[in-house]
Amino acid sequence: MTFSRVLKEIRQSKGYSQEHLAFEAGLSMRSISLLEGNKQQPTITTIENLSKALGITMVEFIQAVEVGVH
Repeated sequence: MTFSRVLKEIRQSKGYSQEHLAFEAGLSMRSISLLEGNKQQPTITTIENLSKALGITMVEFIQAVEVGVH
């Protein structure tokens, strides 16, 4: 599963809007949109910030991308 799809699914499962996630992760809403649209690849720092904002570990995030489960 792609990073973009996992990000969107986890965000939605938490009930977060793109705006809320962006605020919590210290990113712009445009960045979240680009990441979810698979138009931008995340840096390690971005994955770390998103993981913290979503309340999961980076390992859990990356495993979800690898196996397609969250």
